[in-house]
Amino acid sequence: MDRKTEKKALIRKYINGECTAEETAELKSLLLTDDLSVLFEEVMDEIASANTDLYNEPDLEDALAKFHKKQSAVSIKGNEPKILSLTPKKKKLRRYLSYAAAILVLVVSISILIPRLNKTPQQNVQVQHFENPNGKRSRILLPDSSVVYLGAGSTLSFPSKFAANVRAISLRGEAFFEVTKNPKRPFIIHTGNIVTRVLGTSFKVDAFLNQPVSVLVSTGKVRVDHEVNKVLHPIAVLLPGQSVVWNEKTSQRELGNTPVKDILDWKNGKLVFRKTKLADIAAILERTYNVAIQINSPQLANRQIRVNLTTDIPVSKLVKILSVAGNFNYKINQNHVSIF
Repeated sequence: MDRKTEKKALIRKYINGECTAEETAELKSLLLTDDLSVLFEEVMDEIASANTDLYNEPDLEDALAKFHKKQSAVSIKGNEPKILSLTPKKKKLRRYLSYAAAILVLVVSISILIPRLNKTPQQNVQVQHFENPNGKRSRILLPDSSVVYLGAGSTLSFPSKFAANVRAISLRGEAFFEVTKNPKRPFIIHTGNIVTRVLGTSFKVDAFLNQPVSVLVSTGKVRVDHEVNKVLHPIAVLLPGQSVVWNEKTSQRELGNTPVKDILDWKNGKLVFRKTKLADIAAILERTYNVAIQINSPQLANRQIRVNLTTDIPVSKLVKILSVAGNFNYKINQNHVSIF
């Protein structure tokens, strides 16, 4: 017996009141994940065909049309679904529609249950909170075995146990994610008004306060949305090597391409800059090394530099390498760097 036949048999058993508790639970699970409307109609047609006097009832077509208009056939009062009255002429038709109404009650009950499931993570679940100060990076293992490489000056929050239907976390700052694949439980990252959704992939997110948000993908597929009043507006769907930058102040996006190796290098403590302003490089080094960097010339601050750096060396050596690439002089006094 193929899967379609099994589903139809399950629907027929439910209509006939023959489902066990386990089979009823299975049907509810299917309603959460599948669109069973086509199979439901096929089963109803088969029932109708088997009862020729019912099938020939002239009011059947009109009654079924009314039934399919779920908006007008169902009203919700409190938490209980109520089926409005339909008045077919014959007992068999009335019984037929009552079976259909039973299925509809199940569908409506599921629709009421879904929002409650989405709120489950907030109930009796402890929130884990990790905050890296400037100068510190960390590797964090999530409850689903996904791994987060949290950057310096960054904060990550997530429940101690993910919900059954979603894995939702919050990020402020930058992090690289290696997400365990689970198509039934999408992985969602909230960064201000930006929502990044994946099933299983690796990517990097930059989301510092009052700064544009960027998402860079190294493997898999990532969807990025802008959330306004709990409504998601699509920004981009990204594949490996693609990136997007979202400016909240201007509501503008900028699509781009980033070598996958550059994205993976950040996870391994390397910093790759390709025509990057010295001021932007300095801001990253301030977080990474917990130092203050002062650039004494606006022209120098806007100078674009190409350089590959590694964060496993002292800041004094790193700034020396950067000065060669950027053609500038510098002076270091404890944790303060002056560039001129």
